[in-house]
Amino acid sequence: MSAMEKVQIRLPSEDLERIEREVETGKYPNRSEAIRDKVRKSYFLEAIVEMREATDGTDRDAALERLEGTREAYFEGFTSGSD
Repeated sequence: MSAMEKVQIRLPSEDLERIEREVETGKYPNRSEAIRDKVRKSYFLEAIVEMREATDGTDRDAALERLEGTREAYFEGFTSGSD
C-alpha cells in the first residue's frame, strides 16, 4: 500500500451522519476507513459504467476490444496500489 496523505474534505451533514451510523454499527472501524472504502468503490462503479459504454453498439468485435482496453486500464490502476 502506498503512503497515506492527510486531506481535509467537506461533506454534507447527511453524508457524514450516514458514515457515522456505519461506524457506530461496526461496518467500519472509523470514519477514515469508511471514506477510503467509499472512494475505492466509486472507482469500481466508474469502471462498470465505462465497460457498459464500451459494449454499446452493434459491432461486437469492436465492443469487445474497447471492453478489454477498459478492463486492462482499470486492473492496472487497482493492482498498482494507486487506490
